[in-house]
Amino acid sequence: MKFQTLSIRARLLCLALGLLIPLVFAGFFNLWGFWKASRTQIDESLKRQAELAATAFEQRILAYRQTLEAISILASNNESRLALQDYLDSIVKTRRNWLDVQIINRSGEVVLSQSKKSSNLSAISVLDLEREAARENSFVISTEQTADENLRILSLALPTANGNFVVARIDGASVSDVFKNLEFPEDNILAVFDKNNRLLYRSRVSPEQMSLDVGETPLLAALNEKREEAIEIESPYDKIRRIYGLARVEAVNAVVIVGVPSEKLYEPAREQFTRQLLFGLLVAAAAIAAAYYLARSITRPMRILTEAARDFGAGNLTARAEIEGDGTIGELGKTFNQMAGEIAHREGELKALDRLKSEFVSSVSHELRTPLTTIKTLTRVLQGNKISQPEREEFLETIALECDRQIDFVQTLLDLSRIESGAYKVSLCPVDVAKVLRESVETHRRTADSRRLNLKFILPPGNLPLASTDAGALRRIVSSLIENAIKYTTENGEISVSAENIGEQIAVQIIDNGCGIRAEDLPHIFEKFYRGQPLDTKNPANENGEFSGETGCAAAGEATGVGLGLYLVHNLVKQTGGEIAAESPVKGTDEGTKFTIFLPVFSNIKSSN
Repeated sequence: MKFQTLSIRARLLCLALGLLIPLVFAGFFNLWGFWKASRTQIDESLKRQAELAATAFEQRILAYRQTLEAISILASNNESRLALQDYLDSIVKTRRNWLDVQIINRSGEVVLSQSKKSSNLSAISVLDLEREAARENSFVISTEQTADENLRILSLALPTANGNFVVARIDGASVSDVFKNLEFPEDNILAVFDKNNRLLYRSRVSPEQMSLDVGETPLLAALNEKREEAIEIESPYDKIRRIYGLARVEAVNAVVIVGVPSEKLYEPAREQFTRQLLFGLLVAAAAIAAAYYLARSITRPMRILTEAARDFGAGNLTARAEIEGDGTIGELGKTFNQMAGEIAHREGELKALDRLKSEFVSSVSHELRTPLTTIKTLTRVLQGNKISQPEREEFLETIALECDRQIDFVQTLLDLSRIESGAYKVSLCPVDVAKVLRESVETHRRTADSRRLNLKFILPPGNLPLASTDAGALRRIVSSLIENAIKYTTENGEISVSAENIGEQIAVQIIDNGCGIRAEDLPHIFEKFYRGQPLDTKNPANENGEFSGETGCAAAGEATGVGLGLYLVHNLVKQTGGEIAAESPVKGTDEGTKFTIFLPVFSNIKSSN
């Protein structure tokens, strides 16, 4: 079964197990790492114990050697036989573990001897010690098993200056006294081997075990030439598996071994493993229970969200997911509701855009058709040749005006296209603002007179400084605003065009006392395709935005346009580096509209450069 086809509960269960299993494995991996670290510490601890025992054994052997060196000195100084005999006797009597002391000449004959035994010990080992001491010309130590199985002998030999040898043999059981002060655990095994890998001492060992030869076992081979080592191996004596720490006694080339049963060390690890396993099972059970509970808490909200999404997709744009809470699902529900609201809003905007597109096409068609219809009608009349000369001149003038109107409208569309594509370029230069304003006013005076409007140009006081702008763009801006004022100013109204110097700017003002602009429309008048309803305080609109009569601003509100004039003005002002502001109704008159264009003074631009 594919994962995509599983239910939410099954997926959460798989997720819980998918997270849990690696965690459990990570726990066991950490446990294994902990055990390895602990094992390393155990190995190091056993090495230190073996080294401590080796040091104690070495100190005892060195003490034995000092005694032999004292005897060697006395024997080399030709002390009297009787004095030397008394010294040997005192050594054997005062050292309870010393079995005998002998001085042997080069021929192997016993020169002096003192022993605690009623009969002499076998001399075979003595001859071996003599040969070994002669070969190495140094102090040697060895071990041997006597006929008495309960007696293990530690044999020492030291050459004297006159070529003789001092040989001492000590009860091997005395080695245990060396380790009495070492506080090792009771179950630890302590053993000492000589350089020939023969057992000198082992705690808890039977006589038959003492005679075993373990020289070829991996136990002693593990040390090799190193000073210390650790190894886990089965004991060749009692077949118990132990971890051993080995340390070499350099003075006598002996080996000390400390061992601890592996079972004792593995028991805590097994307990920890069991605890880890139980903990993993408990966590697994908790994870499964949590996954089931979480699935239940998710299923219902998700079902509500799914139903809401299905209804919304079917066309019900009012469908919303009623999900409470501030968690992830609650946030998802809020996000869905927000998305649905934005989609519904965009649907409304798209419908409004479609409406604007339809209105734009209709308006453009009207703007293009009306002048053409007028031109065609007057052309037919002129072709009839049944009109007077004054009428002919009036018709020709009308045709010219309609052509200018058509050219101006097409030019507006072209300019807008160029501005939005970035192809429209302005050339900033010093411009006589008063001259541009006077020309623009004179251009529109006839149109204003035909509508019985008082269009006036107010000369600024003094000389107006030059502005940094584009003369053509400024002329188009002012002309568009004058045309707009003529369009929305009723008969006998007044339109004034003026300019003044305000600091480092020139403020151009176009003021009318016409209908004005509604407050809700004022923030949007510079937007593309936006056409607001005119405001008429003398003939207000009703609740539906409709005017009560056909005069005044109701008629003005029917003036043609596609909502591009002020949009073009705003863009041209920005292109020339200026600013534009609109005010309606005009302060102090409570009627009309005022447009103010702020242009930078050319001298200021020049000085800053």
